[in-house]
Amino acid sequence: MNIKLWLQEKIAEETGIPTSEVLCDVEFENFNLDSLSLISLSFDLETLLEKELSPTLFTEFNTINKLTEWVYSQN
Repeated sequence: MNIKLWLQEKIAEETGIPTSEVLCDVEFENFNLDSLSLISLSFDLETLLEKELSPTLFTEFNTINKLTEWVYSQN
């Protein structure tokens, strides 16, 4: 599974932004994701990874690239 692409697609789905415009070095807050969207994204990522995640994950690793690096470092 390509986590980067998955995150880009999920953010695009949540925001209505075209996937091609969801850049991997842009901070999540710049996509105008509200707290409900981040909770939904976190839940979907937990389900995908089959692992409980910290609620602060998207602030600690605030870009797709940083979050993807963290995910891969956990395996």
